[in-house]
Amino acid sequence: MEELSIRVKIADRSYKLFVESESESIVREAAKLLQDELKQYRDMGISDTQDALARIAFDCLITKLRGERQVQRLQQMVFDKITQLDQVVTPAITT
Repeated sequence: MEELSIRVKIADRSYKLFVESESESIVREAAKLLQDELKQYRDMGISDTQDALARIAFDCLITKLRGERQVQRLQQMVFDKITQLDQVVTPAITT
């Protein structure tokens, strides 16, 4: 896998990153989303960059935790359905 050297701008600072070539578009999209979120917080009156970035980080973690819990619920539903199917199919196969 080839690594690229790219620069992204976050909160008025430029950062040099080394990313795998297939990850470049995701990294650039993440930097753009971060800039957009930062602008929204500034528009809401949060002018301190550190405060805005802390709020963005907190929002991201909430979203991540919600997603993880949703995945856990879905996995449990799939497991339950497989168990139900197994209970129906196993007797039919073994007789």
